[in-house]
Amino acid sequence: MSSCEIYPVIEELSLKGKKFCIVTEVYPNGKVKRGVVSEGKVIVGEIDSFALEGKEEVEIQGMKVKIMTDCAEGNPNVIVIGSGKVARHLVSLMNFLNYPVTVVGDHDIDDSFEANVVNDMKLLPTLIDENTFVVVANEGGKHYDVSGVEMAIKGRAKFVALMASRNRAALTIKRLIDSGLKEEEIKKRFYSPAGLDLGSKTPQEIALSIASQIVAIVRGGGGGHYMLKKDPYPLVGKVQEENCAWIDEKKEHEYPSQRC
Repeated sequence: MSSCEIYPVIEELSLKGKKFCIVTEVYPNGKVKRGVVSEGKVIVGEIDSFALEGKEEVEIQGMKVKIMTDCAEGNPNVIVIGSGKVARHLVSLMNFLNYPVTVVGDHDIDDSFEANVVNDMKLLPTLIDENTFVVVANEGGKHYDVSGVEMAIKGRAKFVALMASRNRAALTIKRLIDSGLKEEEIKKRFYSPAGLDLGSKTPQEIALSIASQIVAIVRGGGGGHYMLKKDPYPLVGKVQEENCAWIDEKKEHEYPSQRC
């Protein structure tokens, strides 16, 4: 089973907030079986029952079959606090990535956001649980930024980010400590300046760096270059090509490089 067949399934499962696992069986003769499992059932693919036992290797008729399992949770809720350009681009990106999004402000958010809008900061604690990702994204800052961060941390949100300079981030941490929060608790949940180091300059790029940081934490990624983590050069000449189902076979000869 190719990635082309798997991707639509895991996209649907993520959108529904369900946990799923991609299970791969590798046989000594090079045969590979792959499928997607959710709630103890095989959703798509032809994997064997022994692959659901949680073992990394089993012996079948004298053959040692390796089993690789890669699991992921469904997408968590994302709360964007703010009304500026970065907030708008971040909402669009998280919508595109199929994350449920809520925009929160203090009676300063209009209805043009493509998300659920809560225009009362006092209601923020009711929206947060331990799997919530909160991003405060106001260019230049607003009067409710620090209180929003404080409420999110006290609500034990998994991720609380503040778009800020290094100096403003330090000042915010000082105010949080003065409010009674312990530094250890702040370090566990608070990310500021927000985002991954992409060299971002424009509002769109800044939103992308924050969205990338959220995905990296949700999926357990390191944020580095994939080609350094999964160097393809040692496999050159040792693997078979895998065609994607979405390639037009009539035109494939014109674009032979379009492979999975």
